[in-house]
Amino acid sequence: MERVLAKSHLVKGRRKTELTSFLQNSFDKSVDMEKDKESLLKISNKSTEKFIDLMFYKPPETDILLNRVVAFATKEKEYRESGEAVYAEFAHVEISFCVNPQNETFEEGQCMAFSITQNSTVFFKLRAWKSAYKPIRVTVTNEIYSKLYQTCGLLAMQKICFDKFAMYTAIVCPDHLLKNRDRAKYGTYCSKIITEVLQQYKIGPPPLQNLIAYNSTPSLLYKCLKNQGEDVNTENSKL
Repeated sequence: MERVLAKSHLVKGRRKTELTSFLQNSFDKSVDMEKDKESLLKISNKSTEKFIDLMFYKPPETDILLNRVVAFATKEKEYRESGEAVYAEFAHVEISFCVNPQNETFEEGQCMAFSITQNSTVFFKLRAWKSAYKPIRVTVTNEIYSKLYQTCGLLAMQKICFDKFAMYTAIVCPDHLLKNRDRAKYGTYCSKIITEVLQQYKIGPPPLQNLIAYNSTPSLLYKCLKNQGEDVNTENSKL
């Protein structure tokens, strides 16, 4: 009997040792995995580039007449590789930031959007995107991304109003009537202020850098960016 009890204690002791060793190994592996995750995150955060999306709104047939008229009146012709002529017809444009300068995402998959509409002042706010918006993605350095993000926020704080006259006459009005319309006094409109901030930080190809901001329209801005940026799928956009 004593031999049986001694053997039993020996087996239990061995199992306890094996269990302790197993748990320790599992813990060590878990710690190593967490370290690997932290390492990957650090590598990702050290990336020298981010991207912004220029979101161009093409009004559907069910949209209000004014938006459809603006898109039609300011449309820009372009050609496909096949030689077929197509038209860029957009009524509005916004800049979209999917993360903040610290690389942190926003709640519920939203983005920070910068622009202005007829019924608003210049804004910088959270929103999601509906399928009527066509994005063009442009890569920028982390430094430029942070500066642009900050500039958009500062401009929104200035409560700049919408300039109806400049918007609706951009393609027909003589330059001398438009070039001195200071935004602080007269206001601005979407493609004008977005062209200005992109030029301020030299974002985009030469055609955009040479674009006269007070003659800019969403369709013309799209045409200037088309060959530089990257088309992005918006099937998962929500609003």
